[in-house]
Amino acid sequence: MSLAAIHILRKELGLTEAEYRAILREVAGVESAKYLDESGDRAVMARLYAIRDERREAAKSRVKSPAERKIWALWLGGDDRQGLRSYLPKPERTVAYLLGFVRRASGNSNITEASDLSTLTGREAYITIEALKFRLSQEQEKMRKEVPF
Repeated sequence: MSLAAIHILRKELGLTEAEYRAILREVAGVESAKYLDESGDRAVMARLYAIRDERREAAKSRVKSPAERKIWALWLGGDDRQGLRSYLPKPERTVAYLLGFVRRASGNSNITEASDLSTLTGREAYITIEALKFRLSQEQEKMRKEVPF
């Protein structure tokens, strides 16, 4: 059984408790992952992977605004730069973490999925980008102090 893998994937997808429980009931007929048998475990994992793949495909097919591209570039990095994600501890390197950062920085509590970044107003996007830049510079400075050469 891959109980931990199910919980990790659930967190990665940013599923709410209600969404997660609905998947368990629909796919395996249980209320909690601890009651899954081997076939239920495989079925739930398959459904979670399918959701992840659908979201990835949807994200690829949609054209991103310049602000969205900048947010992703600051998060993931690019070319010769490291993004903020690379400086964070492994458990925080998730899209859910980024979306939480965006919600706090922009004040827009409706940001729950990566595609919601397109709904940021110009001011919200600007504030978010500046907050990401500032946090990235803080992490880079911290790294410079830790590595003395």
